[in-house]
Amino acid sequence: MKQTEAINVRTIREKAKKSEDHEAFKVLVKTRKCRIGIGARLESTGEPIFFIEVLLSLCADNGPVKLSVMEKKLSLLRRLEERRYSLNCEEDGCVSCELVVPSKNLSAECEAADSIMKECLD
Repeated sequence: MKQTEAINVRTIREKAKKSEDHEAFKVLVKTRKCRIGIGARLESTGEPIFFIEVLLSLCADNGPVKLSVMEKKLSLLRRLEERRYSLNCEEDGCVSCELVVPSKNLSAECEAADSIMKECLD
């Protein structure tokens, strides 16, 4: 994943400023199992907070649970938690993993998250 071309901090900041909820999000990587994106959220001061979100579907299909697949997903969650991502359950059975990152570190952290995802899920 070539993040330097995919991440435009100015664009996402401007979209957040123009949105009703003062937040903007861009998906960078999407697979059947996982999604990685970056976002900007405006604070009450008007300054943006940038974040990375990894959204992991625990059970993508109806049918039997494959424990080997669940172990890989658990490994991904553990590695993200080690990097200080917050982990939260969503209504649809997904886990949202979010990390606030300075804008200068967005590319590097996205590449790290993508690498971890590939190591754990491929």
